[in-house]
Amino acid sequence: MLKLLGKWLNIYENEIGLFLWTVALLFLLRSSGILLNNYAETAFLKRFGVEYLPIVNMINAIATFFLMGLMAVMMGKIPGSRLLSYLFVFCGVSVAGIRLLIPLDIDIIYPVLFMLKSQYEVLLALLFWNLANDLFNTRQSKRLFPLITAGGVIGQILGSFGTPILAKTITFDNLLLAYLCTTLLGGVIVKRMSLRFPALLLSDQKAKKTKSGTSMIKEFKKIGPLLKESTLLKILIVLTFMPNVVIPIMNYQFNFAVNEQFATEGSMLQFFGYFRGFLNIISLIILMFVGRIYGRWGLPVALMFHPFNYIFAFLAFLFRFDVFSAMYARMSTNILRTTINIPSNAILMGLFPESYRAMVRPFLRGTVVRVGLFLGSGLILFSESIFHPRYLSLVALPFVAAWVIGPFILKRSYSKILLDLISGDTLDLKSMEEKDIGQLFNDKKIQDQLVQGFLSAHADDCLWYARLLKSISIENLDAHILTCIKNQDDKTRIGLLELLSPQAGKEAIQALKDMADPEKPDLMVAIIQATNRLSPEISTGFNMEIYLTSRDPEIRAYAVAALYNNEPSKYKKIINTWLDSDDMHERKAGIIAAMESQDVSYGSKLKEMLHAKKSNSLLPFILMGLDRLKVKDLNSLVLPYLSHALDSVRRAALEALDIDNDDSLRKIIYLMDDSSVKIQELARKKLNISSYQNTQVLIESLSIPRRKIRDGVFDLLTSQNVKDLDVYRYAKAQLEKGYINLAQVDALRLFTESRERNLLIDHLEQKRKI
Repeated sequence: MLKLLGKWLNIYENEIGLFLWTVALLFLLRSSGILLNNYAETAFLKRFGVEYLPIVNMINAIATFFLMGLMAVMMGKIPGSRLLSYLFVFCGVSVAGIRLLIPLDIDIIYPVLFMLKSQYEVLLALLFWNLANDLFNTRQSKRLFPLITAGGVIGQILGSFGTPILAKTITFDNLLLAYLCTTLLGGVIVKRMSLRFPALLLSDQKAKKTKSGTSMIKEFKKIGPLLKESTLLKILIVLTFMPNVVIPIMNYQFNFAVNEQFATEGSMLQFFGYFRGFLNIISLIILMFVGRIYGRWGLPVALMFHPFNYIFAFLAFLFRFDVFSAMYARMSTNILRTTINIPSNAILMGLFPESYRAMVRPFLRGTVVRVGLFLGSGLILFSESIFHPRYLSLVALPFVAAWVIGPFILKRSYSKILLDLISGDTLDLKSMEEKDIGQLFNDKKIQDQLVQGFLSAHADDCLWYARLLKSISIENLDAHILTCIKNQDDKTRIGLLELLSPQAGKEAIQALKDMADPEKPDLMVAIIQATNRLSPEISTGFNMEIYLTSRDPEIRAYAVAALYNNEPSKYKKIINTWLDSDDMHERKAGIIAAMESQDVSYGSKLKEMLHAKKSNSLLPFILMGLDRLKVKDLNSLVLPYLSHALDSVRRAALEALDIDNDDSLRKIIYLMDDSSVKIQELARKKLNISSYQNTQVLIESLSIPRRKIRDGVFDLLTSQNVKDLDVYRYAKAQLEKGYINLAQVDALRLFTESRERNLLIDHLEQKRKI
């Protein structure tokens, strides 16, 4: 059952146990958090008063600042897993202690509890994700963290819907004791994980240094020079500051409207439970199925959706101040923040050079956010004695209007910002995902400027522009390529022809005819391949038959492959004749034609030629052909050729090899010490992008006494952010093998002494020592 689940969710067998424990931990964290949240908000609003919410929020912001500093110090002294376990217990016991004070009618406990619920949620989440980052490497986190997050959302859903039912069963105030039970269970799970995965305890041996906090004044001094020259930073400050001014206002209006609508604690708790439950169901659907829905509008336009929705939400509160406006405001802002605003802001932050991000991100998330929250709460406090909360919408709307202006300024300056970053070579496109690149350049003005840059560029610059335009799916790229290709050298023309799509149309045929030159084999091959990609109705306009008699075998081969589908029986005879020919050039043409024809029946013929080994110079083409035709058991065919004397053969075998088990992984690791630099680089690339990974094999390879292999493995381990747990697993496996070898040696010593027995004992002893 677990294997089927792992296969469905793309979880490797050795990850399933750790994954399930981690999901269970986040499930408890989120379900207990929503339980406390529903209780604390209901009790605060009904027993203390919504009018005190602004001052409590301000105190909470100050408390957060100091608590995060304290937590940073504690994280430097106490291992993460142990600290998380202690915190689970402390949170539960402290809340249970508050439960004991409730009969004493001490009103101050309710604002304290209101602040604690947000503090505990943030601190527990911080420690949990630190622990998760220690357990999973970079490649695993990309694959598993969305699933782990989904487990947390399911916990919130069940916790939300379960709150009203639990309150009826054990009474309202005893929800705090239910919170105690869930947090104690969370502490037990962390303890069990530490025993089951001892690598969590390795941090006991680590001495962590914590950085001292930076004051607001120092942050402003540090960021000042960049602020003067960076339009992007000014826009980001607006996009961060304005939302944090209006968020406290909207939260206050939401709570005030809910408080007015529901007169009793039971009805309010029921509302919070069911409303948040449905809201989390929507979040789960977005997380699992919707993905990024913001890419079609371009980054500046995408950033406009969220503030415009805030305008509608505040107007709804202004004209109809009730629970329905509150529900619309909370639900719509949460959905847009999750699907559009957070991803778009992350991409915008990614425009900064990496050296600046470490300075900009803390300034925005720390200083700017705190100032915004304080101002928003201050505005609420100032207005309380003057007018009804409905009119806070009029106070908030100017800030939202300023927020809307930010994306408009970004839209106007966007092309200049982006082109300056490109020209200064400070934009790292390689580290970005393809979707993010598409979102980044999805603006008409910047696209027009990129097209102009492409049309005026030459050589490598021209190909760089063309590939970028291809990656963002620019309109009419084929027409632009056909315009640009006329003024390029042959090498650039070949690169551009590779980018020409099957939808290039009739215009492409004339351009291809004009470039055709039988005396340039490489260019002719690229022209024939491009023609072959076009639809049959259009490609017939290019006379391919005249190249069947070309002196160059590759031109003839690609011409036959292009005509093959029109008359398979006719051209099959030609290919077969070439394959059986004694002339090496004709056999080469036959192999290429068979490969390009995509006729899988040629797989058996190419296998025969591979085993015949008539000519080493043809082996690279045979291996490429077998790979292109997707023959069965390809790995077993190409593995022997990874150690061939010719570089071209080893490279073709390496390109054809699929890393699907530990043996093929080890074979390619050894190729990082190949005599050919190109093969070394290809081996590293294949290891880095392979879907099959086994970090224990990589760690094992560090014992190979070859510097290039060790350097390459270290680079791979670094890029994959391999964790202590991986090293522990490897060490444990080696110890198990050592003890098994020792037991086998002891068993062999009981046998009658013989030459064979002694050799086997020596062999096992050497394995044990290694």
